[in-house]
Amino acid sequence: MIKRISIVGCGWLGLPLAQFLLAEGYRVLGSRRKLEELESLGHLGIEAYQLDLAPQLQSNNIAALLACDLLIINIPPGRKTNTADYHIAQITALLDAATEHGVKKILFISSTSVYGPQQGIIDEYTARHPTTSSGIALSHIEDKLFASRAYQASVLRFSGLLGGQRKPGRFLSGKTVSGAKSPVNVIHRQDCIALIGALIQRDIWGEQFNACSDLHPTKQEFYELAAEQLGLVAPTFTAGEVSNKRIDNHRIKAVLNYQFSYPDPMQWLIEHQQEAES
Repeated sequence: MIKRISIVGCGWLGLPLAQFLLAEGYRVLGSRRKLEELESLGHLGIEAYQLDLAPQLQSNNIAALLACDLLIINIPPGRKTNTADYHIAQITALLDAATEHGVKKILFISSTSVYGPQQGIIDEYTARHPTTSSGIALSHIEDKLFASRAYQASVLRFSGLLGGQRKPGRFLSGKTVSGAKSPVNVIHRQDCIALIGALIQRDIWGEQFNACSDLHPTKQEFYELAAEQLGLVAPTFTAGEVSNKRIDNHRIKAVLNYQFSYPDPMQWLIEHQQEAES
């Protein structure tokens, strides 16, 4: 039974996830890169430890951080060190430590970028063909996780992330953007957290899942409304090359019997705007 959960990466997603898991009755351990950041986690009831992957592992107490029933790895590839080799080295160092300290279950937060620019309906049976540095790194790490016999692992691939400080109206404001009719693949943070919670509760391992909202508005309609919501200049859209890539979420919904809180990104924008104005 899972009682102690360690979250490596208590940031935009990891911190509210930790709070959710605490509310569900789990004992939660978490990491931040700097020692001075640990006090804020402690005030929330999170057992906090310093951990930096540079890319070698540096920690004030890695044994305590990895004394857990489940390790959630939530460290996206960094922008300043945006090379596949660097991120692979970071996560490899962490996985080696997890193996050394006897971690038996790992949930890896990945991205649908592992599929690259492939077109059409993308599901878990679609071959991965990443073209970006981050996608290449994540795909390599996924393979490493599933190849290990030291622990059980599952991979959760999120599409574009929304919610909190991630305001889509800021992403493209004032820019000239091609592919006006291309579909948008996004997911709200609340659904990310709920899906992680459901996977833990069901104790599902050795699996890979894609996670994306049900509906896929066009890039133009979504980002025009998103900019309007924040009172920003809308992007200028050109026809350009149009993608028809749509991330399919049917498998995770079926396995977990899950219904998205935000199935329609356009409706989320409308409701968010109404809340801001009320």
